Amino acid sequence: MSNATAAAEVESPRLKRLLDEVRREGAPALDRFWRELAERGAPLVEPAPDAPGESTVTLVWREDRPVTGVYALLNRVTDKHLAPRGMMRRLDGTGLWYVSLRLPHGLRCSYRIHPFGPDDPHLTADGPRSGSSRGLPDDRVDPFNRHAAGPFGSMIELDGAPSLAEWITARGPAPGGRTDALNLTAADGTPYRLRRFVPATALDPTRESGLLVLCDGEQWFDRYDIVRAVGGAIEAGRIPPMAVVGVEAGADPAARMRQLGASRRFVDTLADEILPAVTAGLPRRPGPRQTVLCGQSLGGLTALAAALWRPDAFGTVLAHSASTWWRPGMTARPQAPAPAADTWLYEQAAAAPMTGVRVRMDVGSNEGFMVGDLRTLHTLMASRGFDASLNVYTGGHDFCCWAAALMNGLTGLT
Repeated sequence: MSNATAAAEVESPRLKRLLDEVRREGAPALDRFWRELAERGAPLVEPAPDAPGESTVTLVWREDRPVTGVYALLNRVTDKHLAPRGMMRRLDGTGLWYVSLRLPHGLRCSYRIHPFGPDDPHLTADGPRSGSSRGLPDDRVDPFNRHAAGPFGSMIELDGAPSLAEWITARGPAPGGRTDALNLTAADGTPYRLRRFVPATALDPTRESGLLVLCDGEQWFDRYDIVRAVGGAIEAGRIPPMAVVGVEAGADPAARMRQLGASRRFVDTLADEILPAVTAGLPRRPGPRQTVLCGQSLGGLTALAAALWRPDAFGTVLAHSASTWWRPGMTARPQAPAPAADTWLYEQAAAAPMTGVRVRMDVGSNEGFMVGDLRTLHTLMASRGFDASLNVYTGGHDFCCWAAALMNGLTGLT
């Protein structure tokens, strides 16, 4: 990787000016730029010439130790086979590393920055050695990004991206209500750890309240603060009153796949044992029509399966980036996905009786074959009379996208 950068090679107008300023003034020009960035925030977003639907987005990193290279990992933009797009370059004569990308309006994605040295076992000038972006060392947020300290870390948000107001806007005290955790051992002996938030509105016996059930509950409760987001949305009148229950899946990938790999046993346990347990103390138990099941990735697969298998328990499912590649017996994602009409989900939807469950599917435009799979699934379900919709957002397999889709899905219940 060459460290020399000619002005003609720099796509960002602001960095072109900086390069000229550095050549004229030296270090003071660079110091001035860093102060400007600290005030305005990163990344740099500038118009893309001759592309009205895109912006030139430039990520920068301030060198704080000797490095051979820097990799900017943007969810489904520079990961996996696209990793070379995320390799940063040094601005000539400075300790500033950068990469500029043409990105579509409406995009939201999280990103991380990974500096590396010459003997790094994980990264080279061409990207991750293994082809996988997971578990890379020296994993950093962008300190100049205004969201870096928030629940989703560094984020790119371009014009037209769905609102994340309830998740990232500064809020006051925690919403009123009750938050607790429960341990439940199912009839088959499987232990479950459950998280629960019951807002004050759901404790009022004179008011009807719904129930939101979340797969990967530990993520939503501990990392993304679902209590404040949902509580704030209820108080603002954006979504109807509802209690929230999270079913923990744990950190072990194999255990998570056993739970969320469209397990009939898990779906039945959820409907027949977990729902009664978590609603037992409510003044008014939500009925199936007021019960929403939401999941992402494998959890999205489980939500769709539940819509087909247990319409008596769930009135709405929100399925985000559902793992269309899965079928029974799998222990890992296959190298080559099946054609869209041959997926297990398609087979289930083709054979299942039509139900009245509202099915709301979301998938990112950058998620490859899953977009086509879910378009095919949606066409089938709609043709059979299911109340099904599909939204393709501009983004990837990313919690910051799923959080917006979750709130939009709940808003649609009003």
